[in-house]
Order: sequence, then C-alpha cells, then structure tokens
Amino acid sequence: MANRSEILFQEWHQLGGAVLLKKVDENLPSRSPEEVLAESTTYCRNSGRLTWVVLDWMIHHIEIIDEDKLLELTKEIGNLSVLGVLSDLARARNPHSKFDRIVKACKPNNKLEIFFHRVAKSPLAEKLTKEKPLEIFTQWNFLCSELRYL
Repeated sequence: MANRSEILFQEWHQLGGAVLLKKVDENLPSRSPEEVLAESTTYCRNSGRLTWVVLDWMIHHIEIIDEDKLLELTKEIGNLSVLGVLSDLARARNPHSKFDRIVKACKPNNKLEIFFHRVAKSPLAEKLTKEKPLEIFTQWNFLCSELRYL
C-alpha cells in the first residue's frame, strides 16, 4: 500500500463508501466506522477525494455512528475542527440529531486557514478561495470554495 490515505480508501470501501479502487485489498483487517472516520479527519485536508468520500458516507450512514465513541477517538487520533465542518456540511444535506451533537462538541480551527493544503500552496488557487469562501467553512475558521456544488 502506497500511503495511509490509500489504506483509508480501502477501509471506506469496506464500510460501503462510494470510492473507486484500482484493486481491493481483501486481507485488510476491518475497523469500526468511528475509527476510520476519526483518522480520516487527519487526512481530509490533504485530499479532496478523501473529503468527498467521507462526507458522502456520513450523509448516508450517520445512523450507525456512535457519536460519543467518534468524538473520543477524534480527540485522540483526529482533528475535531475537521470533524465539525464535515458534520456541519453533512447536516446541511441530511439533518440528523447526531450531527447536531457532533457539531456542538467540536470547536473551530484555532486560526483562519485554507482548508486544503494543496490550495494553500498555489497562489492563484489561494487567491480564488479567499475571494469566495463558503460560509460554512468560514464558521469553522477554514477557507474553502471547492465544495461549492455540494
């Protein structure tokens, strides 16, 4: 396996996520959705593809999530600000009390930053993102315009 993100894509596939894979790893041990989601919050800012997979999965599978377990695991191995913005985005598409509780337990990022690291590395992309950021991201102290058509 090339990197941790590739393993996460495999795990999302196992969990029924809408992810295309070149080859499915049948020998990968399975983890709980809460573990995969918590770890994914660490990597979403590196990958728009991963962010879309996670967000789509959350919208369609929130009912199976144990939000207390998710929050605890995210505190340990993930990023609560990313979980907060993803939950807020998912809640906009699928209102659910679990999203409400997750959003309430998360805090905005410490400082205003471009959400995707690759965008922050491109002066033109950064400029465009700063010109028209999505409000839901700015509430979490992130700047992002890539998910406009959500």
